[in-house]
Amino acid sequence: MLRRAGLGVLFGTVMVDMMGFGIVLPLLPFYAEELGASPRWVTLIIASFSITQLVSAPIWGRFSDRLGRRRLILVGLFASALSYLLFALADSLWLLLVSRATAGAAGGTLGIAQAYVADSTKGEERARGLGFIGAASGLGIMLGPAIGGYFSRFGLGVPGLVAAGLCLFNLLAAMALLPESRHFRSGRADASKGEAVTFKLWLRSLSRMPLRQLLFVYVLTIGCFTSMTSVLALYTERVFAMTAADMGLVFTLAGGVTVIVRGGLVGRIVKRFGEPATVRAGCLLLALGVGAIPFLSDRWQLWVLVPSWASATGLIFPSLHALISRNTDEHSQGSVLGGSQVAGGLGRVVAPLTAGWLFELYSIKSPFLVGAAASALALWLALRIPAAVVRKSEEDLDPTDRWTGPVAAHEPRDAPDARLP
Repeated sequence: MLRRAGLGVLFGTVMVDMMGFGIVLPLLPFYAEELGASPRWVTLIIASFSITQLVSAPIWGRFSDRLGRRRLILVGLFASALSYLLFALADSLWLLLVSRATAGAAGGTLGIAQAYVADSTKGEERARGLGFIGAASGLGIMLGPAIGGYFSRFGLGVPGLVAAGLCLFNLLAAMALLPESRHFRSGRADASKGEAVTFKLWLRSLSRMPLRQLLFVYVLTIGCFTSMTSVLALYTERVFAMTAADMGLVFTLAGGVTVIVRGGLVGRIVKRFGEPATVRAGCLLLALGVGAIPFLSDRWQLWVLVPSWASATGLIFPSLHALISRNTDEHSQGSVLGGSQVAGGLGRVVAPLTAGWLFELYSIKSPFLVGAAASALALWLALRIPAAVVRKSEEDLDPTDRWTGPVAAHEPRDAPDARLP
């Protein structure tokens, strides 16, 4: 497993990047309207982030397979800082659009962080490391809106300056403390030997088994989750008269549970039961948690239900990414994990649109029932997921390496300082 210094910097990199996203997102519609934006302009500016993130994720991943993880992470942090500076200084809608498109492109580096963990872990410890990355992302999104709301009292552009400063600080920390990943330090990296060396081979690698099945499960589960979150506030407002403040607490609780599961529990669960079983349990929990929403009779029941879907996502996504990584050759980690971000992005874009259409034109309960059915289908597919392969590269981690060392499960009992907290 990554040692504390390396994983700590990587954790901070993802957290600060997502924190910057959370800082500006709630303010964006107001900022755009202040510059004279129509509703269509507002939605275009918001959508530009997801669009450029979808396009950039596999490109970042492929370049990281060729050039190394560290330098691409540094470039991504610099691009994020630039995007938030543009946001703070924007005096036109076009500049605001460019700032969000740049931030989305820089946000495509999440796959590189995942590939960095994959380079430096083996076996079931991979899900633990990827869980820490997911926890960093969730924590950043949780903290970002609160920080943005506080600094917005000094001007709508000020939170952008704060986000840019955080990214620059983390850039300096990464330059000083983050080494290149083990895979590249060992000199074994050679993207020309990978299964995703060309665009055609990249598409072929994503469509082969078991990656095809894993990506289908990913799209269905993330689609279920994002469709639910996109209409939950509308549903609870109509049924239980819940306010925006109430929903803020709901999502804060959900985020907190997710951070705990990803950051502390998923590694232990995967070590005990394996990734496929963990994914199946998460799919079942997600289907039950989302499918139960239309049958709630009182608002207090929602608070009881929140941990079910929050825990489900904490179990599913790190385990899926670990399986995707372990079923990919060591020379194509960035490319394939970047491809998984494209699949997830499609789910995050299509599912909320579908949920909104169902909510408005059919029934306010229908998005949750359809989402639960999608998760149930994902469970059926997950039942056919094979055990992860163990590649030779996973067996060859250097136990004397200062940054990766032996995985936590195999570290000597008399060396507690080598373990993660």
